[in-house]
Amino acid sequence: MRLDNILFRLGMASTIPQARQLVNHRHVFVNGHIVDIPSYRCKPQDIITAKDNKKSKTLIQNSLESAPREELPTRLTLQPFQYKGLVNQIIDSKWVGLKINELLVVEYYSRQT
Repeated sequence: MRLDNILFRLGMASTIPQARQLVNHRHVFVNGHIVDIPSYRCKPQDIITAKDNKKSKTLIQNSLESAPREELPTRLTLQPFQYKGLVNQIIDSKWVGLKINELLVVEYYSRQT
């Protein structure tokens, strides 16, 4: 899963564009290292934390408090008071239940250029 999507699903960002901005502006650590690429692919057992400064924690705290969140997916764990999230597992395309031929999608978009 992408880092920006995980931040959004954890509730650390109100929207996916906001999650992308958090990552681009270096407010997020993955396993103790700054990651500034929103499309970074997270793996199971990756720990996502806020940068240890007031601005980063304030941005994430505002998102956590702003809107009531739906139930957190079982593949993610959130520790809101520590500004920390954990990726428990990666969702597989087989679990989604949609029959999609990825090669047709790639072929379609390759012809759009």
